[in-house]
This record gives sequence, C-alpha cells and structure tokens, in this order.
Amino acid sequence: MALEYNLDHISDKQKKTNIRKALSILEKAFYKRIEIKSFFLDPFEQKTIAEIANKNSIKICFLGGNVDAERKIFVANYFYEPLYEPNYISVMEFESQDISHPDVLGALLSLGTDRNDIGDISILDGKVEFAISLDQADFVEFNLSKIKNERITLIKKEDAKLDLIKPSYESHDGFVSSLRLDNLLGLILSTSRTRAKDIVKARLVKVDYQIIEDPSIQVDENSLISVRRFGRFIFDKIDGLSKKGNYHISYRKVK
Repeated sequence: MALEYNLDHISDKQKKTNIRKALSILEKAFYKRIEIKSFFLDPFEQKTIAEIANKNSIKICFLGGNVDAERKIFVANYFYEPLYEPNYISVMEFESQDISHPDVLGALLSLGTDRNDIGDISILDGKVEFAISLDQADFVEFNLSKIKNERITLIKKEDAKLDLIKPSYESHDGFVSSLRLDNLLGLILSTSRTRAKDIVKARLVKVDYQIIEDPSIQVDENSLISVRRFGRFIFDKIDGLSKKGNYHISYRKVK
C-alpha cells in the first residue's frame, strides 16, 4: 500500500522539490514503522507534511527549539512523549552586538552547511542563537569562529531551547480595488501596479512561504506576504467596502 498524497496544488517548483525530499523520509516511517527525523522545514512545508502524515495515520511531531519557531524538523513514529529536543536538534549561542540574521545565515552557508540543516536564527539583546541539525552541530561548533569581522565563541545549549523575541508590527490600512496580489503590493509597497507586477514576475514575492510568479492570484485574509528587500507583511482582513466598491483592508508590517 503506497503513501497517499497529492502535490498538484503547489506551484512553487523549489518548494515542491523540498517537500518531495521530506516525503521520502516520511515514506521510510510509513513502510518500516521506525522512528525517523527530517531536516528543517518552513511552515508551509510543515503544514503539507502534517496533512499527509495525518491522512496516512503516521504519528508526527515538530521540533524547532521553541514552540513559536518558524523552521522545524518533524519526528515520525516517535516512541516517547514529550520528545527530548537535544536528541534531535542542537541550539548554539554566542555573544554579539552587531551581527544580523543575514550575516549568520551567510556564515553558515559559507561553511557548506545545507539550508535545510539550519533552523531559526534569533537575534537577541547582546547575543545570537540558532538551531542546527544534530549531525552538523559539532562541525559548525568547530569551524564557525568568525562572522563579518567579529570573532565569536559558540556555546551549545544543553537543553536545546531557542530563545525568541516576540515580533512587533506596524499597523496599516488602505483601499484596494481587488484582492489580486499586485493590487495588495501596490498599496503595501506604495508603488504602481506595473512595478508590483514586475516584482512578482522577478520571483521576489512569497505568499505563505511559496514563491508566486502570477501577479493576478487572489490573496486570502491572514496571509503572510514576503517581499525580498522590503520585508514581511500580514494581510489581516477586509474591514469593509467603499461606496465605489473598493476593499478597505487592514495589514501589518513585521518590524
């Protein structure tokens, strides 16, 4: 009996490839009935895998060092609950005053670390923490000693718990003629609809973690819109209609 799933609804080819890689791990759990863990997945990938696991009656749990972490691994067919996170992932920390998220990610990738082996990166007050796959932890701890021009000393957290700062938002509202992606971007980015279309077609926009290339797609309420170099925005809801039939919407920019 084969694992039942359908990925036809996924338009992002790179996303679909990553999900297929995760599914190959899930299939091992399905056929061999053994405990198995994956690489790190984003929330869209997690949702897809969780739905397939549920449909096929596979017990599954997600771990990322923090319940609010964005990127998490899954553990399928686990034997004990709650799961002891240090058995599955590592969390590293180091002191820092002037290192950003892209700096840390770039340094890890420059070591040859696969993006799928890297979890959330948390920039805190005076320190940085990041989650990493267990089999890459010792390599990273030994080799990562400098980021930008700053010398760092990595410390492995014994409990593998990742500290996160609660995100803050700027609230906004405005009118759009439709809920097409290019219309929303025109409002959110204060740009023309033509420019918004160009940004989408350049593959610079994600909606709920999927790269979108079609400017005309309809965006649902509570969707996360990520625009490279501009940041992240949450389209919260439709507040009403104007006399001309335009939508009055509320949205937030993630600071």
